Amino acid sequence: MGKKAKATKAKDLNNLKQELEIDDHKIPIAELYRRHNVNPETGLSSQQAKANLERDGPNCLTPPKTTPEWVKFCKQLFGGFSMLLWVGAILCYVAYAIEFSQNPDILGDNVSLTRIIKI
Repeated sequence: MGKKAKATKAKDLNNLKQELEIDDHKIPIAELYRRHNVNPETGLSSQQAKANLERDGPNCLTPPKTTPEWVKFCKQLFGGFSMLLWVGAILCYVAYAIEFSQNPDILGDNVSLTRIIKI
């Protein structure tokens, strides 16, 4: 992404962050009708409603961004207390490797502990 694209993106974000000046709740009701071109008895005409729909789009909220399931799974697998268990399992395996290199006839207690911690 070039400098020009970054500057444009930053400018767009700054425009989105600006406060909107809305005073619809402060003005008299007659002024509100006039400002939005609405008849209080009949509402919008079908032509004006169609024009508003084309200009503003449908009146619906965009759904929030969702986190993919595999990301949630990885957060559970490697986050918080789970990470301590993973570190403990790795340390047990390292201790077994060191002990096995010095005495190949040992029992696999550390490997068994590593398997238990992983589960």
